[in-house]
Amino acid sequence: MPRVSVAISTWNRAHLVGRAIRSALAQTFEDFELLVVDDGSSDATLGVLAAVSDARLRRVRHERNFGVSRTRNTALGLAQGEWLAYLDDDNEWAPDYLQRQLAFAASRPAAGVVYCRARQRHAPTGAEVVRGELRQGRVLCDLVKGWNPFMSSALIRRAVLLDAGGFDERLRASEDHDLWIRLAQRTEFAGASDVLLIRHERHGPQLTYDPDFHARDAAILTEKWRDAITAACGRRVYRRWQLRLALWTERCHMERAAERGGGERIAAARSAGRLLRLFPGSAPHVAQALALTLLGPRSLKWVSRRLEWYRDRARKALGI
Repeated sequence: MPRVSVAISTWNRAHLVGRAIRSALAQTFEDFELLVVDDGSSDATLGVLAAVSDARLRRVRHERNFGVSRTRNTALGLAQGEWLAYLDDDNEWAPDYLQRQLAFAASRPAAGVVYCRARQRHAPTGAEVVRGELRQGRVLCDLVKGWNPFMSSALIRRAVLLDAGGFDERLRASEDHDLWIRLAQRTEFAGASDVLLIRHERHGPQLTYDPDFHARDAAILTEKWRDAITAACGRRVYRRWQLRLALWTERCHMERAAERGGGERIAAARSAGRLLRLFPGSAPHVAQALALTLLGPRSLKWVSRRLEWYRDRARKALGI
């Protein structure tokens, strides 16, 4: 059996998935299988996958689109490796990703999840920034307080993943956050400072920024985790976690309104109204929504930069 099962889920990403596959097959560590699950693509994805010739590759196709949670569970059901490594179809790994991650895992035998940092690349401009705060050990409350590793930057022990039940197939955009919480209840996390993942951002529609999916997911998550988070981290932490879910949903609504134009001011005004119910925690987001309502989409980036500048000044003044 292979040491690692690499799993790539894809849907209508014929222009991107080939890059992810090449980065997996180019690994210096070779004892792995590659499972590519096509979630009912209607573009040229089938042809891209058919053109790849490698004995480690196994192709699976869903006849219709079920969502990323189902595709990842399909890969989990087929996987034979000791470790699962999920690679999103719009991301890519450094050639020594698996080799260095496995070496790090060997030095942290108690950890069921090991992860690294990532370089985020803004597709329209090419700008890059390194992301990935490191948290070690039992990280449940860190996750609830806003920290979240990238799925494509982690190796997960298959036995622990199976014990956690895989991905919740009701969730379409927050499935990774939900899984991290369940894994944190069962095992330790170990983070390495290596930057071995490239995350390509803003290259087109992404689940991370879909407000409709996030709104539905937030309703499921807040009910699902209320008792467990309150018991482990306290009621105040749970309330703040609930607020963050709502704020991210509204942020996605504002960004989509700014991108679409036309009726963006009406959409932003509605978002501002929903955010006011979450005041004062939503104050910066209310400012962004009002700017978009009154001044139009060009104002959103300017207000966001100013708010980030003020946040940085506050952090420096507080020494954090």
